[in-house]
Amino acid sequence: MVVYVLWWQKYDYVEILGVYSSIEEAEKHIPDDDVENYEYEGFSIEEFELDDFVS
Repeated sequence: MVVYVLWWQKYDYVEILGVYSSIEEAEKHIPDDDVENYEYEGFSIEEFELDDFVS
């Protein structure tokens, strides 16, 4: 299963804003009007495969 984590970072401070099932759903939850340039504003969406964390 793939999930997308929306997070925001400013210097050493990181805040996880949510975990979503699609990148489109994560983009809807960016608390900014400028979704096209969200990475410039400090937001990131990272894709994770949940099986990556199973040992």
